[in-house]
Order: sequence, then C-alpha cells, then structure tokens
Amino acid sequence: MQILKIKKHIFGYDIFEQNIPFSKLEEGDVLLKPDDTTKYKRNHNWSFIRLNDDYIELIDQSYARLGKGISLLIPMFPLFLFLFLFYYIGILSFLDNSSVGEAFFFLIAVLFVIGLPCVAFLRPYFKYDHKQPICKPVLFNRKTGKVFFYINDQEYIEKKWTDVVYIMGSSFGLSGIPLRELRAHIIEDGILKHTFVIGFPMIGIFRTQGLWTFICHFMMKGPEELYPKPHPMYGTIDPFTQLTYCQKVVGAKESWRDTWKSFRIIYHYNWVPALFAYPFDVCNFVARRILLHIKPLPVWHEDVVRKNKMDLERPEEVSAKDNFEFTMFKMMDK
Repeated sequence: MQILKIKKHIFGYDIFEQNIPFSKLEEGDVLLKPDDTTKYKRNHNWSFIRLNDDYIELIDQSYARLGKGISLLIPMFPLFLFLFLFYYIGILSFLDNSSVGEAFFFLIAVLFVIGLPCVAFLRPYFKYDHKQPICKPVLFNRKTGKVFFYINDQEYIEKKWTDVVYIMGSSFGLSGIPLRELRAHIIEDGILKHTFVIGFPMIGIFRTQGLWTFICHFMMKGPEELYPKPHPMYGTIDPFTQLTYCQKVVGAKESWRDTWKSFRIIYHYNWVPALFAYPFDVCNFVARRILLHIKPLPVWHEDVVRKNKMDLERPEEVSAKDNFEFTMFKMMDK
C-alpha cells in the first residue's frame, strides 16, 4: 500500500497535509513515547519561552524558521538596485536614440529580471505566512495533563498530552543540511487533522530527542530539576539539562542583538555549522527583522489564559529575563 506523504517542502516552509489517512510512519520517522525520561539526556534545545511550576510554553516551527522563506531576496537587493539604475540610465539613452517600441521592450526585460525572483520567493510567503503571527506557541500543563496548540487569537486546540502522536521526523535547512524535528500530530479516527512542529529543528537525533525528554520530564516528574540551580556537589549549572535560555518573542521590541542571538544560539559548541551557515544567517537576520515589524504577536485565547492561570504572578517562573549569557564555547552567569 502506498504511504501518503504528509509533508511538502516549499522554500523556507514545510507544509503538512490535513485530512488524510495516518497509519504508517514515513521512512526515517521515529515514534516517541512519554514512558522513558532517562534514555536520552535532556536538552532544552533553545526552544522554550517560559517554565513554571504549572506549565511550559515553547516556540514552534514558524518562529524557528522566521524569515527564511524570503531571506534569499536580501542578497538580490543590490542587484535590483543596480538594474533600476541601469534602467534609468538606459531609458534616457533609448529615448534619445531609439524608438518608443525599443524603450518599452527594454522596460519589460528589466521588469522581468526583477519580478521573476520576487514572485518566486514572495508567492509562498503570501500564500502560507502573510498575516500569521511570528510564533504559534505550544503549552504543556503538567497539573491538568493537557497540551494547548495555538492557531490564532480566536482558535486553539486542547488535548490530553498523551493523546497526541509525537514523532521525530526529518527536515533540512536552507543550506541543505539534514535536520531532525519534533512533530505533534493530531489524529482523529485514523485521520491526520493537524501537525505542529515544536521547537528548533536540529542536526542529529540527540538534541531533538533531548527536547522530547525535557518535556516528558516536566510532565511526569515536575520542574524541580529543570530550574537552573547549581549542582549540590560541584556547584555548576548544566547549560542544557536545565533551562538556562528562553526565547523572548516580543516582536518589534526585540533588540538587534537579541534577534541575532535568537536563532544563532543553536550553534553553541558547534562552530563548523555556525561558520557554514553564517552567510545564510546574515540574510535571514535582515528578513527576520523585517517580519518582526510587520507580523503580529501571538495572543492566547482568554479561555487558555484562564485554564492555565497565565495571569498569575509566578516568582519561580523562568523566562528570557533569567537568561544566562552564552558565547560560542561557554556559558557565563547572568
């Protein structure tokens, strides 16, 4: 029996099918279960927004990939500028020495060269991403055993967290490097209804599996070991198994430095991919800054706020205000 592909990749975007049968895993997919929190080492994977005694909130794929879909337009901008200048100088020359028909043909040729890449990269953006929030967060509440998936400010999906199918699937970045991602599939009567990708897709299985282990530890054992506290014997804080870094998700209020760090921090202790991805990330940074100013922030529905008591003051909560300072090879205290 032919297995239906649940995902198609359009530059910068992974589009998941809906309302199709879901019976078998695709090649390379790994089914994840919440019954083992010790097999893999925990890893927050730079994917959290906040952690408190009741719930954790994480980013999704849209925030992790923000700006990538239009990032290649950035290095093309100087070319467009040159073509406009070339057109301006050329059209004056044509008007002096050529017919109106030749000038019109020259105009069409320049507009075609400029317009084709713009349409190619902006069409997926307007089709899949325009007016969508910068992030569609995912919230796990350990006391109610529920998980909440953000759709928009009026819609959300609420499920018992163990009723969701979690899979470690395959993806790849702009540079073509294969990645592993944590997917949450909403299945009803064998039909795939929704798919959400939690956190950053990463190189290799261990960081993605570590993120799943981190979530399971919180839901099954509580947050005590996840808060950044010094080891009782060594006095050190583990930068990965404890929550030492959270994403801000504040939109246009985000500083330029925080924007750069928000997605480059995933290369901590991985200087080879950091170096290889640098030119792509410079373009992504500019595109990301643009989208932070034009896309809305996510606002949870009032029912989600009420059910999770999100408006309470929580002194124990860890968020971006508590971030440790990371350089490429070390973590420094706040």
